Amino acid sequence: KTPVFLFAGEGRKERRRAGVFPALVMARAVLEKYPDRDILAVPAGLPLLRSQTLKALLRVHASKDCALTFLSGGGEAGLTGILALRSADAFPLLRGISPSRGAAGFEALARRLTKAGKKVGFFECPEPEDVLPVENGEDLGRAAGLLRRRKNSSLARKGVIFLDPASAWVDWAAAIGPRTVVYPSVVVEGPSRVGADSRIHPHVHIMNSQLGARVKVLSSTVMEDTVLEDDTQVGPFSRFRPKTRICAGAKVGNFVEMKNTVFGPRSKAQHLSYLGDSQVEGDVNVGAGTITCNYDGVAKSPTHIGAGAFIGSGTELVAPVKIGRGAYIAAGSTITKDVAAGGLAIARARQVEKPGWVLERVRERKKKNKG
Repeated sequence: KTPVFLFAGEGRKERRRAGVFPALVMARAVLEKYPDRDILAVPAGLPLLRSQTLKALLRVHASKDCALTFLSGGGEAGLTGILALRSADAFPLLRGISPSRGAAGFEALARRLTKAGKKVGFFECPEPEDVLPVENGEDLGRAAGLLRRRKNSSLARKGVIFLDPASAWVDWAAAIGPRTVVYPSVVVEGPSRVGADSRIHPHVHIMNSQLGARVKVLSSTVMEDTVLEDDTQVGPFSRFRPKTRICAGAKVGNFVEMKNTVFGPRSKAQHLSYLGDSQVEGDVNVGAGTITCNYDGVAKSPTHIGAGAFIGSGTELVAPVKIGRGAYIAAGSTITKDVAAGGLAIARARQVEKPGWVLERVRERKKKNKG
């Protein structure tokens, strides 16, 4: 293995080149601990640089028995600031050359090496995009585009299907399983994982999350620090905040938000609901418009829903509260107390109907108008 000296070679191209020599001189005391070794010096401001380019440089350096080899960008690009050197040959001759000489310091070193009978070589980078500098916002956008192309191409070779690779952004640290279909305008950030045979629909944003196999994420769903187990379906327009787990076979539908919640196997929350700080067991049905009232203005409180429970539409669960296994909550209820297993809870005002009220009201208005 070859030691790599990575230094802060940022800024404009000329400054980066000039900074290589002073950085190398300053680090000599550390690098001399690797006697008679080939050492790579690499400026940090080259995000597109790949290991295969560095390996190619080392092969040429070794095959030509050079004491010092510079990597050039090809054409008018000139030197890149990347070089390979043999420590036993180069470091003794560095002494006496002022770091302030910048790039001219290498000229002095090259002359000393040549005078000592050592070889100095040049190697043209086989992939010029590897050494493209990032000096401004425009360069950064170009570099990001090239990294996206590399990442998506790598995943496609492993069996991932991109319907529009030019619009899908997958973080370098992310992984996607084979036969998964990634639709246009998908963003996968951080060390996220997506299992095999899944479907990620348009405008989905995945951040630091783990998705199992055969998962379907419908359009415009956003998740962060979330786990979707195997065979789950979520979206469209769902939001999963940190510490949320959707267990195997569960379904979460449109305009549902969850935070710090475990949503049990095969449970369903299909429409317009919020579950926060909740523990939901398996086979639970959460009706449309259900919310957990988990914050009282001072502290967060938990909600627990037992297996097989049915939560009617428009229910408010005022935490802390527990709903027993198999219990039913009538639609429109505001639940403030625990509900026993198998029970029915109704917490709403009794309906009152006044026959003929509308007609009577119209008559009263007409009388007032005539008066």
